[in-house]
Amino acid sequence: MKKKEIAFVVNGLYGGGAEKILQVILNNFDWQKYNITLINHREEEIINELYPADIKYKSILKNTEKRKSKRGRLWVKIYNKVNLIIYDKFSSRIFRWLYLRDKFDVEIAFIEGYATRIVSGGRSDRKIAWVHIDLKLSPWTDIAFRSKKEQIECYTCFDEVVCVSDSVKETVEELFSRQSIVIHNPIDTKEIQKMSSLFTVERENQPILFISVGRLVPQKGYDRLIPIIGKLVAEDFDLRLWIVGEGTERKSLEELIQKWHLEGVVKLLGYKSNPYPYMAVSDIFVCSSRSEGYSTAVTEALVLGIPVITTLCAGMRELLEDDKYGVIVENDDIALLEGIRDILKNKDQLIKYKSQAKKAAGRFSLEHQMNKIYNLIDRSSSSVI
Repeated sequence: MKKKEIAFVVNGLYGGGAEKILQVILNNFDWQKYNITLINHREEEIINELYPADIKYKSILKNTEKRKSKRGRLWVKIYNKVNLIIYDKFSSRIFRWLYLRDKFDVEIAFIEGYATRIVSGGRSDRKIAWVHIDLKLSPWTDIAFRSKKEQIECYTCFDEVVCVSDSVKETVEELFSRQSIVIHNPIDTKEIQKMSSLFTVERENQPILFISVGRLVPQKGYDRLIPIIGKLVAEDFDLRLWIVGEGTERKSLEELIQKWHLEGVVKLLGYKSNPYPYMAVSDIFVCSSRSEGYSTAVTEALVLGIPVITTLCAGMRELLEDDKYGVIVENDDIALLEGIRDILKNKDQLIKYKSQAKKAAGRFSLEHQMNKIYNLIDRSSSSVI
């Protein structure tokens, strides 16, 4: 039987929840039935611990750092500049004809924005778009399109649009006036639990330890979480906060920590390829995000039996089954402050949520979600909806 040629097109390989989900999908794909090509908008090195070693890999923008000579670096800069001008000034169809002529049986834009526009101009037999975030609350993808009209027209080019939660689906159908389906993010629960025990992380015994995992960017809301921790410390609550992740806001967050005199309370741990041992020793996961789609980090916390306090974002009611496995508060600073304060005051409530969270891991079936993806690729969309 001839293998189907599948392409996954992305904006980058590392750093966010969508990228981690892509790694789970590719590492658990049925390579007996499909040939996979991974196409990245910008050139990055493949880390074989995270992506399959024998995957076909292409990139559109080139990396100047990989060129040893001055002439080579200059050529790459000119190439990238022309590439971006054409992307900005011409249609996605023309861009594809010039920079990516490949045709596949199925081509998947696995992230919003650039990848989605690039796939929309292709000639592949079947095109699928994935949406991981509430684009109404976080319309960052506007920069990838020449106009709102073009973005709407782009989504009409796809045979299917996949949303990671019911609330993301509602937003997609409102913004782009087209039907979509829901496939929740596949999570490799066994691998997460295994990695969580690879090494031991030391922590203080007495203070309640909060943890958050995410990029240091405005969307994640750490600029509001740190002052909230400062106010609670000023009220004599004994707590600690670890933030695992890296990003553009590191310097400003370090300044916030100093401003609130939290040097011994809040730790920015940086990017960790294996954050799970840090999560495993914490008491509660906190999500301060301004927007999410279907939070990978919150899902992973539940897999490890860690209760969650989160702002109200897309997917949270599905993940926590309302307030069964943690606390959902309104998406504003005061509500998040009051929610964390209530947990600190009511230790019995925290014990209850910990007990409940330990039962949550069984809800996430990797095999079930992968079968939905295969059905989608093989045109069995009726079994996916």
